[in-house]
Amino acid sequence: MNAMLLLVKKLSYDVEEQIFSEVSLAIEKPESYFEKFKERLDERGIDSPIDQLAWISLVDALLDHDLAFELDWKESGLYICDVVDELLDRKKMACMSWEDFEDGEIDELPTSQCLNEISGKLKEQAISLACLDIESDCYVLITVPSSDIDEIMKLAQEAGCRIQDSF
Repeated sequence: MNAMLLLVKKLSYDVEEQIFSEVSLAIEKPESYFEKFKERLDERGIDSPIDQLAWISLVDALLDHDLAFELDWKESGLYICDVVDELLDRKKMACMSWEDFEDGEIDELPTSQCLNEISGKLKEQAISLACLDIESDCYVLITVPSSDIDEIMKLAQEAGCRIQDSF
């Protein structure tokens, strides 16, 4: 099985069959995938099948199933905490207490610094906050057990994509 499909298995939680189906279509029949998801791809400015179609199909499928969240590059810290809570809840991972961030100082930080602060707090609970790189000015965030992050990043690299756990 190729690295992209192994990545699907690691990231798709309880909707593996649906996501596997979408990504497989993008790999095996890119024209068919493009036609089926033309509207979704159009929103990304993609007007024909591209080399990274399988990667984009994985990202979009994770977004559709609330297993990832696409965040603007200039979001506030407490909003990001809410997003992370939703990602954790979706995968039934431990909820976090954000009391340390409620003084408002995190909202003054640039988004990348906020993400690093939040990531550090999650690591205390053996959870990694990671970003699926789609070469855009946004962050596509996922949460995964820290024990899986190295393998996930390695599979992404083998698949010709990038997942990073620092911002």
